[in-house]
Formats: sequence, structure tokens, C-alpha cells
Amino acid sequence: MSKIVESADAKTVKDWYDRNEIVLVDVRETSEFELEHIAGALLLPMSSFDPEIFPVIPGKNVVLHCAIGKRSEAAGKMLLGEGHPGAIHLTGGLDAWKAAGYPTEVQILPPAKKTQEPVFLCPPPGSILDKEYLKPLKITAVDLSKNIGISLDTIHALLKGETPVGVELSLRLARYFSTAPDFWVQLQLDHDMEQARHKLGAEIRAKITPRTAQ
Repeated sequence: MSKIVESADAKTVKDWYDRNEIVLVDVRETSEFELEHIAGALLLPMSSFDPEIFPVIPGKNVVLHCAIGKRSEAAGKMLLGEGHPGAIHLTGGLDAWKAAGYPTEVQILPPAKKTQEPVFLCPPPGSILDKEYLKPLKITAVDLSKNIGISLDTIHALLKGETPVGVELSLRLARYFSTAPDFWVQLQLDHDMEQARHKLGAEIRAKITPRTAQ
């Protein structure tokens, strides 16, 4: 069976959704979903995503989405691997949905202060590791260090967001927690891309003209 996940752009997904032809599934983590999400989307976080018990919905395709499309594609591959037909993911994720001008629901926050920091939707992997895995499963940093062969100092730095997840650490975490091999490094990529957009996005848009517009 092919492991290529079908993709669809935001306009196509919006048309399907408006015609009630699909079920939209958000595979981001709970903390991300609570800050902002597409109205009516179901939440099935990647941290607890189990393709073996994924529901089959007769007459409707399932469209997966995340922040920028990496986690949803990984979830789609997991579904295809278990024999689920018609795995589709939203190209570009929530970022593409919003860029196309489509609405989202946001958490009601207190009035913003001029000095308030921007709200980030893609937490660092260490935060997801701590909140979605270690605490619920009652695994200590010491236990994790011993079980995946990584120093305790590195684990503490990861949980504090002081060290990034590379491919080796992603493989070790994936093996231990039975996730997709690239799950943890993709969380890191989502986080890094969001940080870079906030820091450099405006400058890059101002200084670089797309080739097709030249």
C-alpha cells in the first residue's frame, strides 16, 4: 500500500467542509487547540494518536491538520499504515487556513497590554513532553534519562526549552513512546518556524520580493 498521504489546499478543504463532506481532525496538542482552532474540528493530539482505534466515519473523508502540515502528514502515514483509506492532510495547516482568510475560534484573553508578548501556538517539544507524556504517565526525568540513554542534564535542558530536539533524540523518544520517528523533530520544526516568523517574518516580507511578482 502506498504511504503517500493525499494533500489538499485550504480552499479545497474549506469547500468540502462547507458542504459537510469531511470530518476535520486537529492533531495538535491540547494547549495549542485551546488557544486557537477551526470551529467544529475534532481534537486528536499526536501525543495520543492511535491509528489502530481511529474511528471510521461512513460516507465522509477525514482531513487532518496541524500548525504547518508536518504532524498531520505524519498522522496520515500512520493511518495508511493501519489500512485506513483516504488519508488526507491540509497543506500548510492552520497557517495556510488563516492566510486564505478563513476564520478560527480563539480563546478569550484579557485585554492586551502594549508590552504583552505575542501568543505562540507551537510550544517547544520539551513542554509537550512534560505535559502530555511525563506527568500523565508519572515518568520522572531520571526515569526517562535511563530509559532512552540520554544524560539527565540534557533531559532537564529539553524540558526547560533550553536545548532543541535533533534527529537522534527524536528517534530515541519515538522508540520509547511509540510515536512516529519524526514526530519530535517535527514539533521542534513547528516551534522554530513560528519563532522565526515572529522575529523575522516582517523583515523578510519587506526585503524579499517573490520571483513570480518580479
